[in-house]
Amino acid sequence: MTRESGTIDGTQAAPAALPTTRALGLLVICAAQFLVALDLSIVNVAVPAMTRELGFDPGSAGWVLSAYALAFAAMLLLGGRIADLYGRKRVFVTSLLVLGAASLLAGAAWSPTVLIAGRVLQGLAAGFIAPSALGLLTASIPEGPQRERALGISGAVLSTGFVSGMIGGGLLTEFLTWRWTIFINVPVVIVAAALAVRWLPESRVRERSKLDVRGGLLSAGAMMLIVYALEEAGPGTSWVSTTLLLAVGVGLVLLFVLCERRSSSPLLPLSLFRIGAVGRANLVGMAMGAAHGGMLIILTLYLQQVLGYGALATGLAFALSGTVAILTGTFTGRFMQRWPLDRVMLFGIAVTALGYAGLIALPEHGGLWLVLVATSIDSFGHIIVVVASSVAANNGVPADHKAVAGAVLNTSQQLGIALGVAVLTSVAFAVTAAQGGAAAPGAMVDGWRWALALGTLVILSAAPLAIAMRKKLRTS
Repeated sequence: MTRESGTIDGTQAAPAALPTTRALGLLVICAAQFLVALDLSIVNVAVPAMTRELGFDPGSAGWVLSAYALAFAAMLLLGGRIADLYGRKRVFVTSLLVLGAASLLAGAAWSPTVLIAGRVLQGLAAGFIAPSALGLLTASIPEGPQRERALGISGAVLSTGFVSGMIGGGLLTEFLTWRWTIFINVPVVIVAAALAVRWLPESRVRERSKLDVRGGLLSAGAMMLIVYALEEAGPGTSWVSTTLLLAVGVGLVLLFVLCERRSSSPLLPLSLFRIGAVGRANLVGMAMGAAHGGMLIILTLYLQQVLGYGALATGLAFALSGTVAILTGTFTGRFMQRWPLDRVMLFGIAVTALGYAGLIALPEHGGLWLVLVATSIDSFGHIIVVVASSVAANNGVPADHKAVAGAVLNTSQQLGIALGVAVLTSVAFAVTAAQGGAAAPGAMVDGWRWALALGTLVILSAAPLAIAMRKKLRTS
């Protein structure tokens, strides 16, 4: 193993770092991942205040949310490969600074156009931060118990960031102003970037190959079209336009695959999916993302529209499950040290399905306790599966594709969330509309029950994939 210009040789395992250095590096990575997840949810509660102050057209307010998600999804693969080729630490720090600048722009927005432009820049930066962060983690910590423990902490941080966004968005909007839901990024970015420069080792591939720009453009276009179509699908949306967008997006995916097969330096080496259980692990991540994303939207609507809670109280209702996620992530690595990974994953799937299935009994009145208990059980199992699938998705991946592997995992999860939100909310609306009571609480609850039943089946569909990993994981 060699050191060149202060960087870790990307084709071999990273040298063992001192415990303190490694812990501080993990802290920096987790802080950045926390911001990425936070920005996906923190402005949700603030959207009404934003649109009132800046004078949004009623039909364009949703772009405050969609702009970030679309840009984030579009840049993941390209961001991961650029990080592998040009230095994961360099890309990580640069992207953090871009995120900080974009947050200043969006927080100080004086018009809808400026706010949406800032959100797009935030999403683009996040699309580089997420894969480079996971690439740094897996490159600096060798496979085994330490990496599993680190991935457990990372998974807990991601879930905590998303839930914290829902809570923090309400607090900041109510007691300060909606602008602080965006400005809050800036001090964290400054501290994280400074610590990253000091404590994170650089890592990249040894022999830099040509960047596949054509593949990057095709993957970005495909992701933008697919995620946009899925996010816009639902009540009041023409299924003709949705289907057309999806068809074009899938066509770009097929063209992307064809180009990657012929490229001498592919953006996404298709051989990656033949390593160990990488392909199956990403499918598990997609299934869990679909169920979880749909559930959060449904429960948010249930708490506000049926139980009558405000935005802040709704966010606080998810605090218990967020706490469970933090605690679970910290010891999931120990689970995987004592039992085979496939058994840990199956256990997590079973627990997740149990908690999720409990929500099928949502009552029309007084369902808060059911939500608190069921989401806590679901969160316990969900984090176990997320961490286990993250380990499986990186198991045996060569060092020169660590960030790309992270990008693929993030992409599958984002696609799952978009798909779950679109399908589950559409099912709920269809059931409610069939009863002729689109605004009646009983009809809405009935629609959500059917959607949650479908979500339970989606979770259970991951079980055969986990079973099929058994031989792959034990022999990788």
